[in-house]
Amino acid sequence: MAQARRGRVLDGRYELGTAPIARGGMGEVWEGTDVRLGRRVAVKFVRFPGDADEEDRTELVRRFTREAKITAELQHPGVPAVFDVGEEDGHPYLVMQLVQGVSVADLIAEQERLSVGWAAGIAAQVCAVLAVAHRASLVHRDLKPGNLMLEPDGTVKVLDFGLAVALDRTDMSQITRTGHTPGTPAYMAPEQLLAGRATALSDLYALGCTLYEMLTGKRVFAASTPFAVASKQVGERPTGVRRARPEVPEELAEVVAALLEKQPENRPSGAVEVYGRLIGFADDLEPMPGILHPPSLPSPQRMYGAALSRVFTAK
Repeated sequence: MAQARRGRVLDGRYELGTAPIARGGMGEVWEGTDVRLGRRVAVKFVRFPGDADEEDRTELVRRFTREAKITAELQHPGVPAVFDVGEEDGHPYLVMQLVQGVSVADLIAEQERLSVGWAAGIAAQVCAVLAVAHRASLVHRDLKPGNLMLEPDGTVKVLDFGLAVALDRTDMSQITRTGHTPGTPAYMAPEQLLAGRATALSDLYALGCTLYEMLTGKRVFAASTPFAVASKQVGERPTGVRRARPEVPEELAEVVAALLEKQPENRPSGAVEVYGRLIGFADDLEPMPGILHPPSLPSPQRMYGAALSRVFTAK
């Protein structure tokens, strides 16, 4: 992939910074400026697999453009807005809302583990995002702490929907057929690892892995190689949350265990059900100095959410 330099402008509009602000297995993200509108943006480039041939690359570009259009229809505060899509030197890119805050992965690394209230609250917000995505027949496929961003007002953004897969698509891409299935083994459901296919219930499994890690500070399964991790995901039962952290409420531990069921049909029926089981634990959310704005600072987002929560509330 060509290296960006200061002053380099995409499509006569998006001026990039000097270095990526994030890298992953399937792409990298640059901070930029939309010079027409004068706003900061995030520009994500897709990275091709090293052994992808021309047919693979063409198919990945086609699929990326198609799914980016679908993703742009997701209207939710927990999904970064999609502004534009383009291509440079054969590399597709996505222009999105720039999200600022701390990733849940970094938050866990800093605090070792999260409080019960914050773990449940973050997971509940993720459920709200998954509910709207799954309703639009989109499955994320790579849900993990590194793809969750906690903003200073407490809002959780779910990143990387640009590589989501439409559930109702029947044309399996050449990229998938050749084995380049996006995902991170430590958070992938058994059926995703075995068959390369993901559904809404696979996202719930990934949410279970993420919730487990937020509560315990440890991954559900760890091993020296991705293959060994994948083998454990498929064949081993996870250690119960309360064995690693006894003060976790039993009812919350049951939610985690249900999400981590090996068979998809044994998991909760959907994100809405999981939200209902989590939201009651999302209380006593302590301040996080240096991460969240102080409670004394008014938050328009929380004001809006609090007012919205009163709609149809039983008297």
